[in-house]
Amino acid sequence: MLPSALIILFGIQLLMVSSVSPSLVPRQIISWLIGIVLFFIGKQANYRQLYQYRFHILIAALVFVILPIIFGELTRGSHRWISIGPLNLQPSEIIKPLLMTFFSFNHLPILGFLPILVVLLQPDLGTSLTLFCLAIPLIFINKTNFYRFLLVTLFFIVLSPFVYQYGLKPYQRQRITNFLEPRSDPTGAGYNVIQSQIAIGSGGLLGKGFKQGTQGQLKFLPEKHTDFIFAATAEERGFVGIFLLIGSYFLLLRGLLAKFKSLTYFPQKVFTLGITFSIWFQIVVNIGMNLGLLPVTGIPLPFISVGGSSIMALLFALGIIYSV
Repeated sequence: MLPSALIILFGIQLLMVSSVSPSLVPRQIISWLIGIVLFFIGKQANYRQLYQYRFHILIAALVFVILPIIFGELTRGSHRWISIGPLNLQPSEIIKPLLMTFFSFNHLPILGFLPILVVLLQPDLGTSLTLFCLAIPLIFINKTNFYRFLLVTLFFIVLSPFVYQYGLKPYQRQRITNFLEPRSDPTGAGYNVIQSQIAIGSGGLLGKGFKQGTQGQLKFLPEKHTDFIFAATAEERGFVGIFLLIGSYFLLLRGLLAKFKSLTYFPQKVFTLGITFSIWFQIVVNIGMNLGLLPVTGIPLPFISVGGSSIMALLFALGIIYSV
């Protein structure tokens, strides 16, 4: 199931990037090739031996997310990327398999939240939420962690009005307002979601065809190669294309859950569950924000949105999951 799902996802991404942003095709192919190499490297890992290097792995993750703050340029109000040759790498994506490895051994897991805090301060709320999802398995496999999670959740619910007013930046508050009523400002804050909904609805059953999407090709649809690539896909490929995309994700997640059930080493099972939940979370949030059902958070669509760091990190993580 895994090879079939990845081949279909690669084909969909290549098709859509060729349509909406053809200049980025070579970069994406390079990212997939590097990711495949990383997959086989991860596949050779002996997960039991990683335990002795768990703190080294955590330190590496922490160093990775600090690098953009020191060497990265300020882009869209955030320090997220560093440039290495022709590639722009996002360390907060790269650290996912590292952080999940540390979490899986469940040894002082609170320390694992340090890199997440750094990402939140970059600021990058969307990616920090995705990284937090990696720790979700720790919450449900340990009764003590579960009760602590409930207490923390209740604490944040009580503080949410104060967090909204004083903890969020203006653009983050605007995203929440835009989510609740996007048509209150159709040419401003609500523009992205409205154009996304128009693109999705106009695709019909079979779509408008390759390079024929009016919203995407005429640049009405913002971030059509990243945040809103789902809407661009729906416009050009229609319901049939979206059905194929979601079916591919179903195969991928089903394959990961089957692998989870077959594993016997508990930390590797936790690792698999964390990566699986993180992928599912990204799929749901990205599609939800394209449909206007969830706030826009900048979370990419796995294996489809343009972004080499995400593809390479996920393929490396899949290699670790399927290691012997």
